[in-house]
Amino acid sequence: MWTFITIAVIIFIVYKMVMKNAKSNHAIMYGSGSVAPKQPTDEELIANAKLLTQKAEALIQADIVGDQATANAINANTYNGPLPERRADGGWLSIFDNLRILSIAGINHRQGVDRYTGRVECALVPEPTNEYDPNAIKIVAEDSHHLGYIPSNQTDFVCSLTGDTFPYHCTAFIHEAEDDIDGHRFFVGHVYIKQKDKGE
Repeated sequence: MWTFITIAVIIFIVYKMVMKNAKSNHAIMYGSGSVAPKQPTDEELIANAKLLTQKAEALIQADIVGDQATANAINANTYNGPLPERRADGGWLSIFDNLRILSIAGINHRQGVDRYTGRVECALVPEPTNEYDPNAIKIVAEDSHHLGYIPSNQTDFVCSLTGDTFPYHCTAFIHEAEDDIDGHRFFVGHVYIKQKDKGE
């Protein structure tokens, strides 16, 4: 949600600046009496920003699952398949049957997370010595830095995705967000888990 709103606002501001300059140049070239071409509405700009964000996310998902045909179609602007939608928690719904996207629990209780914003290649690692949940699965960066956990109500599901094979490679995306009410800044993270292929 926060990322989409930020992108939409930036596109809107840039558009307004460009159009202001364009109108000024048009008046200089053709005089104030000429009719300027129809400009997109604010709603159309927001819709275009959402579409660009969805295509970018679809490209990320295609890369993670190794679907080069979909990635090529998106890059060539010929893709007409489904586009991902946002969930209430700010994460994305997957457009691939073999990819699941889950929130990272406890990310704001981990030190040094600010060094890992953006895309982070990670591993899922069981933590049977966890005093609160012996079934806990932690998410660690490639340098072994602990970023958070799989939500406790999703650990069985994750084990089914991984075939109980650990450590298991995954990809995380982490960004900093701001509370709309009090301005408090915090981190939001989601982990992308590709289901283990049969025969692996």
